[in-house]
Amino acid sequence: MSESGSQRELPRVLGAWSAASILIGSIIGSGVFVKPGKIAEALPSPAWILSCWVAAGMLALIGSLVFAELGSYYPGAGGQYTYLREAFGDLTAFLFGWTNLVIINSASIAALAFVSTSFAFNLLPEGRRPATDSHWFQTVPVLMIWALTFANLIGVRWGAMIQNTLTVLKLAAIAMVICGLFLPGKTNGADLSPFWEIRGSPGNRQVFEGFKAVFLAIFWAYDGWYLLSFSGGEIKNPGRNIPVGFVLGILIVIGAYIAVNVAYLCVIPLEEMPLFKSGGGVAAEAASRLYGPLGLTLLSVGIVGSTLGAGNGNLLTGPRLSYAMARDGLFFTPFGEVHARFRTPLLAIVLQGAMGAAYVYWGSFDQLTDSVVFAAWIFYLLTVTACFRLRRRNAHLSDKFRAPGHPLLPMVFVLFAAGFIMYSLADSIQKASGYFQETPGSEDGVYLLISAGLILLGFPFYWVIRNRRPRPPQTGVG
Repeated sequence: MSESGSQRELPRVLGAWSAASILIGSIIGSGVFVKPGKIAEALPSPAWILSCWVAAGMLALIGSLVFAELGSYYPGAGGQYTYLREAFGDLTAFLFGWTNLVIINSASIAALAFVSTSFAFNLLPEGRRPATDSHWFQTVPVLMIWALTFANLIGVRWGAMIQNTLTVLKLAAIAMVICGLFLPGKTNGADLSPFWEIRGSPGNRQVFEGFKAVFLAIFWAYDGWYLLSFSGGEIKNPGRNIPVGFVLGILIVIGAYIAVNVAYLCVIPLEEMPLFKSGGGVAAEAASRLYGPLGLTLLSVGIVGSTLGAGNGNLLTGPRLSYAMARDGLFFTPFGEVHARFRTPLLAIVLQGAMGAAYVYWGSFDQLTDSVVFAAWIFYLLTVTACFRLRRRNAHLSDKFRAPGHPLLPMVFVLFAAGFIMYSLADSIQKASGYFQETPGSEDGVYLLISAGLILLGFPFYWVIRNRRPRPPQTGVG
């Protein structure tokens, strides 16, 4: 192979633990720390809260197993994009890549940088913290994003090393809260009782809306499990390490989330949790009650590492999608080049970092996360549906990983995802209808509808890019 040709290939340097670490780092970010107060307000029942965390984790596990199967069929760079292209063709694959670039990955990076900045400022002496309306709450997130962008530009080993380090840091923060369960006199198991009762006697409509709000919040906490598939082209022995990375990573996350939520419920009475929806949230209050000011400081350091790690996971994996699309002629050609020295898709990484920085100036944390969840689940639905077609197509490949529970478990995923997407869209339309009357919550509905519009905007972009593709030479008798 020529030198120029070899420079267009990504080196396979990541092992099974690095694969799992990418997955864990991409999932665990801000949700498990800052969303529990909102969850407790929407569905005030210990049992139902924990059940929702388990149910969302099981859905993520089903999805990750399906992705692992698809990754064993198509282990190269591109991941979810490749699966959709193989099953449904160029248009669907392009729409996913477009949506990932303009909403899913970019808004996630911005949201994580917001949280990281807030907790970083909490580490400063109180008199030195900037005011909440200060430009520093936008300037610092942008600087964080560009710092991570640069680290990923200079080599995948650097990005993976940062990911492994920050993954350990965030797991240490979660472990600190979980270990508080064993401190004498610090927890009260009686706070879990009554276990199944939804407290406050809400009506049926409130309960239904509560479940929707809870899943929207929890899905953000679990989001990111798909990102490992984008780095398939840089994973050694992908037929083994991709499935191991998916399964090991998601099981660690589920166990950590359930344990830390049990700790929250035993440290802070459920009725008090909605009081801690801002600032450090429930996690910070729990750390303060368990360990005092030192615990709060250590937790804040862990959360800064956690959110930076999740953002780094997006910047490590997402640009590989633009790279794969460009290699397939579905994106602009320069984004399919690998830098001669750093051996990374440099332009694709810079574009992703720029999009993430732009989102810092548009949208609140909850608006960003809700739009990410809505957009991501549209393509989770399509990708899991694709597995039915691709398994039949690859039935002759006996050495490939097969997701257990087929077809029942993927069908459960598809039905839940379809219902969730339709309800979220209908709820947003209803909220947006009150925008001009300044109805509370209407701006959130408008924001999600704008996100839906951005997805649809991918159609004209697809036709523009497709028409720019080189046409095959004419043949035949003249």
